Amino acid sequence: MVLRQRWAWALFLALGAAGCLQRSAPPVVAPNGTVVAVAYVRDEAQQRGVVADVPEAVKQAVTEVLAKRNLQVQVVPYAQYSAEFAKVTDSQRRFAMLTALAPQAQLYLLVETRASRFGEVNGRFSWEVYARTTAGRAGSQLEPSTTNQDYGIALQFSHLGANDAQVEVGRQIAGQAAGLFDSFLASPLVAPAPETDGGPVVVPGLDAPAGGQQPSPPSGAGGLDGGAVWVPPAGDAIYFVMVDRFANGDPRNDGKVDLKDAQAFHGGDLQGVISRLDGLRALGVRTVWLSPVFQMRTEKFYGYGAFHGYWVEDFGRVEPRFGDEALLARLSEELRRRDMRLVLDVVLNHVGPETRLVREKPRWFHGQGPIDNWSDARELTMRDVHGLPDLAVEQEEVYQHLLGHSRRWVDAVKPAGYRLDAVKHMPLEFWARYNDDLRAHAGKDFLLLGEMLDGDPVLLASTMAEGRFGTMFDFPLAFALVDVFCRGRSPAHLGAILFNDRLYPAPGSLVTLVDNHDLPRVMSECGGDVERVQRALAVQLTARGVPSLTYGTEEGLSGKKEPENRGDMRFTPDHPLRAWITRLLELRRGSEALQGGETLVLAAREDLFAYARVTPDEAVVIAVNSGKAPVDVALPDGLVGSRLSEMLTGVEIPGAGRHSSVIVHPGQVSLLRLKPSAAGGFGALTKQAGARWRGQGERRTVELTVDDASARLVGSGPELGGWKPERSLRPESGGFKLSLPVGAVFEYKLVRDGTPGKFDWEGGDNRLLFVPEGREPLRLKLAWGKR
Repeated sequence: MVLRQRWAWALFLALGAAGCLQRSAPPVVAPNGTVVAVAYVRDEAQQRGVVADVPEAVKQAVTEVLAKRNLQVQVVPYAQYSAEFAKVTDSQRRFAMLTALAPQAQLYLLVETRASRFGEVNGRFSWEVYARTTAGRAGSQLEPSTTNQDYGIALQFSHLGANDAQVEVGRQIAGQAAGLFDSFLASPLVAPAPETDGGPVVVPGLDAPAGGQQPSPPSGAGGLDGGAVWVPPAGDAIYFVMVDRFANGDPRNDGKVDLKDAQAFHGGDLQGVISRLDGLRALGVRTVWLSPVFQMRTEKFYGYGAFHGYWVEDFGRVEPRFGDEALLARLSEELRRRDMRLVLDVVLNHVGPETRLVREKPRWFHGQGPIDNWSDARELTMRDVHGLPDLAVEQEEVYQHLLGHSRRWVDAVKPAGYRLDAVKHMPLEFWARYNDDLRAHAGKDFLLLGEMLDGDPVLLASTMAEGRFGTMFDFPLAFALVDVFCRGRSPAHLGAILFNDRLYPAPGSLVTLVDNHDLPRVMSECGGDVERVQRALAVQLTARGVPSLTYGTEEGLSGKKEPENRGDMRFTPDHPLRAWITRLLELRRGSEALQGGETLVLAAREDLFAYARVTPDEAVVIAVNSGKAPVDVALPDGLVGSRLSEMLTGVEIPGAGRHSSVIVHPGQVSLLRLKPSAAGGFGALTKQAGARWRGQGERRTVELTVDDASARLVGSGPELGGWKPERSLRPESGGFKLSLPVGAVFEYKLVRDGTPGKFDWEGGDNRLLFVPEGREPLRLKLAWGKR
């Protein structure tokens, strides 16, 4: 038997799967007799056209999870397809070959892997295994569903190879396959699978649409099993308060303060928040999210201040500088009295440096020192973030300590939810268990909002689903808003980011932002230009999801880095951003389309992005024109003839019943409301927009010819490799032939193979691809480095 040393993290995953961290929900089962045909292939990382079979241990892991779903696995012999798979790298074509090889099966699964070795790290040999699983139904006219994932592992000995690396992540690959079939087998009404009488087998849920990724449910619908997705309250808007920096309502609890020292405490407290609730409600806020209020380290650590509250010492007590438990409960009550809600910030990954718990319970901590390699998945979850003692949450005693206090605060204070800190630094198995356990105690409407500071929507979406979060902060959109409005990037970049909505379990629940207390203030990012900030806020506050604001945005607070971005709050009645935010949130609360409309792209080019949010009774056009001249944007047939008005002013635009386009003025964000002028409304268009935006609507052939046979294509979205060059598309017959959803917006670039393991990227801005309606193929010619 080959001996191998796994990461401690891999051992933890195995223990979690076998014991306390396993999810409690049983898998959904198929009717008796449902056959799934499976093919496996490993593509050689460095040699195109070279393939191999995958280890039997991986196949066995997949067979076991499918058997739990009552699926009969028919493994297609590798020899029957290996030669053809070596000629073809496209997953859809391989999948079509699989269906032809097993015509009697009802379901199909294609498992493709690739293993790459990256060298030696601390005496172990680093590997990355890429796994792509594709599943579909026999005879379906819809595209099969696909999911991808990279797994970083380490092997102890240099002679261990690609097969050993695959075996290490066999359980995770099996989990990918299980997730795909769970989505197929889930039906609206959970019921035992029916027995069959030997006739055609119909699997519940298999007639549901499926695209390149798992489809997102409509805004506000539950997309995760067990009702994990949070349904936002109507008209919600979240406001983050850093308690020490907001308002000093009771100087008696200040302790030592120094208003001239940006790293010192400044005296803000819970009473100060209570005193400002009416002002927040007038701004349009409906949910107040507090920075951590639990007893914390209060002394500086190597010159860094503790005022922010994230250095928790005792999760079971309120920090005396802020007040006490009774005052926190009163704040929650005062919010409810105003039809507002409280969200508490919960820190579960670590405690403050040199706090009492570290001395009293040293075994509760990993004690492996600070993170050295921020690209190492094991270090991210097992080591100390910036020196903060990392809790060993895989220990049952530690888990119960954290869950017990979390439950008690729900009972004592009655918050509407928790903001969950440092998601990427804790195992997803922990999050899945914690979120389900807390939701069972607090109720399905309790907000479990994950903070994962990452711009990768694929990673964010998978984390939301696998971690059982109610929702997540939308950092990809936040970064895009800053890039477009503060740094001059093409407004069409917003479209490419938003088109990733189809990846999320429920994009309508995402919490949007333009900055937060860990990022530069948007005012600083935009160079102090109030109008640029107004445009960024106009797009954020009219986008799908729930908008969140950082305290002081309405006052133009600035600051590029900590602690300058955590400055003291100001309260002035006439700052232009205060009136702007108030007006936008008022419009949002009064608009069905802005709260839950489907997305329909109208135009996307280098200097323009225009889209509509559509419901049967209303549509709102949001358009950004960065050019120097007005642009006439055509309306789709379903909106032609609508009554049209400027949303910010409420002024109706003459010509009711004759509008076939809208004018988008340069240098601003246009907000235009459309109302139906005839019976029937926009119902058909709303349905069409929803299907398109989830990748389930019409598709169009796109043909890209390239003058360089060595050039490959990579870009946004799984279809184009998700910006990972190792997944880039290779040209065939001088170009790329793609089938892409109508209404899609992508960004992409050309890349070439460079030195081993490296890629050369063409220079310049990203290329843009918008797929409009049309029956003929969309044809484009590409040349390396030329636009």
